[in-house]
Amino acid sequence: MALGLSGWLVNAIIILSTILSTLPDIDLKLELPHRKYTHNVLFALLAGSAAGIVTSVLGLSFELGFYSVCVGVLTHILGDLLTYRSFAPLYPLVRRRFSLKLFHSSDRHVNSVFLLLGGAAYFVYLVKCVEICNIVWHP
Repeated sequence: MALGLSGWLVNAIIILSTILSTLPDIDLKLELPHRKYTHNVLFALLAGSAAGIVTSVLGLSFELGFYSVCVGVLTHILGDLLTYRSFAPLYPLVRRRFSLKLFHSSDRHVNSVFLLLGGAAYFVYLVKCVEICNIVWHP
């Protein structure tokens, strides 16, 4: 498996990172400037490290917490890069703001398409895992 992670761990990371992908928007609840402190790679690494420490203390693997948060935050950042509102994903190292200006983040149709694509990608991943592991399903 990727990065030497077992199949169950990869599945757990995919599910948890999906749930945690909204973590960068905590800046709205904390009344911080939107897309500044929580929408960058440094935040992903720091929050991922903190989550890894928590999962380790709880008797789970560091990788579960670290990768779940990092993948969730980085996926959120990639999605936000597609929107009209620019931000600095490499802040504080690089303060240049980026945006591909493809659509508004509030566009429900685009968000629905991305949700469907994500679900389809996970389904294909599961089917491939079943094929690779020669798992036979008996109804």
